[in-house]
Amino acid sequence: MALPPKPPNICTLAWEGVFAARFGYWDDPVTSNDKEGWDPQCWSGGYTYSVSSVVWLECAHNGCLWCQFLEKHFMKEVRSWYSAHDWPIPDETIEVRVGRNEPISEQANSPGNFPISVYWIILKYGERAYPGYFWLNAYADDPAAPYVGSMLSIPHVGAPHVLERRAKIWMDECAQGHEVCRRLGAMDSGDWLPTRLIDCSDPGRVRIIETSKLKNRDGARYVALSYVWGTGSQSHQTTNANLPTRTRIGIATETLPRTIRDAIYVTRTLGFRFLWLDSLCIIQDSAEDSDKHREVRSMARVYRHAYLTIDVATAASVEEGFLQDRPTRAPRDATFLPFICPASPGDGEVQTEARMGNVYLTTYANSEDYRESETARRGWCLQETLLSTRSLIFDREMLSIKCQRHSCPRHISRRWHKGDVGGLYDVIPIPGPGSATAVLPGSYECKTIHRHWQEIVENYSRRSLTYASDKLLACAAIAEVFAPHLGQTYLAGLWLHTLLLDLLWHIDDRFPNHPRPRGLPYRDAPSWSWASTNRPIAFFRQPLVGPLQPMVQVVDSSIALQDKSLHFGEVVPGAYLVLDTALLPCKWHRDVGRLEFQQVASQFTACGSDFRGRCYFDDDADIQDVFLVPLLSVYYDWKCGGGREVKGLLIATKSTRELAFGKMDGLMPDVCYYVMKTQKKAVPFSRLSYDSERTADTHVDDSPG
Repeated sequence: MALPPKPPNICTLAWEGVFAARFGYWDDPVTSNDKEGWDPQCWSGGYTYSVSSVVWLECAHNGCLWCQFLEKHFMKEVRSWYSAHDWPIPDETIEVRVGRNEPISEQANSPGNFPISVYWIILKYGERAYPGYFWLNAYADDPAAPYVGSMLSIPHVGAPHVLERRAKIWMDECAQGHEVCRRLGAMDSGDWLPTRLIDCSDPGRVRIIETSKLKNRDGARYVALSYVWGTGSQSHQTTNANLPTRTRIGIATETLPRTIRDAIYVTRTLGFRFLWLDSLCIIQDSAEDSDKHREVRSMARVYRHAYLTIDVATAASVEEGFLQDRPTRAPRDATFLPFICPASPGDGEVQTEARMGNVYLTTYANSEDYRESETARRGWCLQETLLSTRSLIFDREMLSIKCQRHSCPRHISRRWHKGDVGGLYDVIPIPGPGSATAVLPGSYECKTIHRHWQEIVENYSRRSLTYASDKLLACAAIAEVFAPHLGQTYLAGLWLHTLLLDLLWHIDDRFPNHPRPRGLPYRDAPSWSWASTNRPIAFFRQPLVGPLQPMVQVVDSSIALQDKSLHFGEVVPGAYLVLDTALLPCKWHRDVGRLEFQQVASQFTACGSDFRGRCYFDDDADIQDVFLVPLLSVYYDWKCGGGREVKGLLIATKSTRELAFGKMDGLMPDVCYYVMKTQKKAVPFSRLSYDSERTADTHVDDSPG
């Protein structure tokens, strides 16, 4: 069918090409088999067209918005690649490739659902490709919105028509069309319910019910709430004293904080009777925290079995609420372009009198509000987000859905947000008929799952907790999900199966604004655990291919739990690790963060400076003697030649008679083995014990060798 009339600010070549193809919307996704993407031959998929560079720049100068967009975002990089005397290149043919970065799901074009909104644009100029990724957005009321996603602004998020039509459609599509989400809900007994729920049948007075007394448990779907308590008064909490009244008479809704009142309204508007939230459904003053600990043990089930989780991403306090009208904000640095809408959702043909929409391309995602939201900053909220089967997110500008199939809100593509951890079941097999209950230790799948765990811990370490002693408790439900695949034995945040890798965490200085002091005394977490600090941490990234060669032996370990029924919870003082290893004396150069071995440097003339390594101390004040504890020899398959490096721990004495700990990498293994051999007389192979009081005991191992 004929195209609609061409707008005056779009050139004919672009209109009949990339716009008619809807930016490669129905073509295969754009992919690359090369990490850097500079080789033009490595790219495939999407919609492509060629044009003379002279014609392209002429169209841009004549007012074509598309050509101007390409010139603005690519010409600077193209110019920087060529020297001054090579520029301009006379009449070079360029190739433009445009397309999605991920496939469209089967229901991507149905009303209310959002297709992927991240697009590749690759400009081939000369012998080099210049890749870029962009976000294709539309306003909520624009005809193009159902096709490009990223609906920026829904001002009236609490309006019944928004919740009943848009949010309910999202929920139903997920529940009916996403196999992974259905399987999660069926993991446990189908009639499982939390101990208590809030009955929202009466909008003026809600009542806490004991679910064990429900006659019809099968039909008792409930909504869960993920929110930030804040630092103000929490007088609305359920206690032993007010529980009988709340179960018999109920609570006047008007006396509850605004966030909870809003959650009750959303629950009822979406057609649900029951709501779960921690401050009301858990007895907050139970003796020795017995009720709280019992409910924490069920946290994974609470959020997994909830039909929906309401994620209050905007409110810093339970008093703020989340249904206020959102402001409409104009996008920054955006290029507005026309969009030819299909005849109907799912129809690739252009109708005779096509509806024209408007979209805009930006170089940033509309995820900043979500990633910087209140729930994204709080420690407890991470497991609530990850464990939920599906979430309805109320952030500063919009309403969006997130589920286990779409592991980030539908206006965000996780691939381009390194700070996001994605879905919990992105790599973990879901238990069920025909599914493996665990992966083979040491396999590629096991390494992938372990890396996912490390990414989650790194994200968690950047979040805050009201009570520092909750550090292990607030992620216990996440650890429970990983346990079948990482060996079950959990050592205060580390796994015995991957212990040598897990010991290689260090303070992440990429977050300088994070508070420097340690937030936990060592009685709450062992010093060798990442849970002993309130500062952001980072792990050494394990190669997914190639073997790891241990350089120590784990002799013994001991962890005592505060509550033996909480296998992944808080620990008591006295935790320790015993490693059979070598202590190698080193010299540390504080100014450059490098270390070298003492006494043996003259024996490495052939190695030059290769025996020097990089080191990171958690606290480098007043450090005196430094010793290296090599842990692992790691193989890297670099493009320019493979090789091995040694990763290990550093132990240093201080004038205060304390020990400082650090991490080391970048050491060549053959050098390290040689040092271990030549240093044996000076520093015998030792059995090194780390305990939670930050001391180290060395016991000489007199065994030969």
